[in-house]
Amino acid sequence: MSREVVVKVKVPSHYVGDIEREVKLAYAVDLFLRGIVSVERAAELAGMSLYDFLVELRRRRIQAYPYSDEELREELGIE
Repeated sequence: MSREVVVKVKVPSHYVGDIEREVKLAYAVDLFLRGIVSVERAAELAGMSLYDFLVELRRRRIQAYPYSDEELREELGIE
């Protein structure tokens, strides 16, 4: 059963949009890191394009696709 929790925080009105975006992003990144959602779903939850979400992960030094170079070459059939 899914449930939602509402958290109220008082902030100056000019920060509201930024905080909402940051909370969504933090939530999406957390779910992705814990393996609960895919990178695509995390981007959707963050309200971002997949490209922008991948850029954000890179900025945070988080691997979106945790393959070593060797594993990636093997997966793609590249010698």
